[in-house]
Amino acid sequence: MGYITNDKSVVDFCESKTESLSNWVRQVKSKSLSAKTKKNRDLRIIAILSTSLLRAESELIAKQRERARRWAQMQADLGLTDKEEEMARQQRKKIDNIWKNELSGLDNFFKELDNVKPMIDSRLSK
Repeated sequence: MGYITNDKSVVDFCESKTESLSNWVRQVKSKSLSAKTKKNRDLRIIAILSTSLLRAESELIAKQRERARRWAQMQADLGLTDKEEEMARQQRKKIDNIWKNELSGLDNFFKELDNVKPMIDSRLSK
C-alpha cells in the first residue's frame, strides 16, 4: 500500500500503523544483520538494534493479535458463527431441492407436451 519515493521526509498517510511498524521491523532486521556481519562490529549498536527490534516485534505481535481479536468480535457481533452458517447453508440446500423438484416436474411435463404435439399435427393434416 502506498507509493515509492526517494524522499524519506514524505509520509504516506494511507499506510496503516501496523504496516509501517512491520516495514520498520524489516528495516531494523536488515540493519542488524549488516551490523553483525561487519568486520569491525560495534557491540553497542548491535545491542541497541537487537533491543529495539525485540520491542518492536512484540508490539507488532500485540497489534496483530488485537486486530484478530477485533475481527473475531465483529464476526460474532454480526452473527457469523459456524453453527449459524451451517444452518443457513442447510436452509439454502432445502430451498434448492424444493426448486429442483418443482422444475424437474415442469421439465417432465413439457417433455410430455413435446411428445403430444406431433400426434396433434398429424391428425390435423389428414
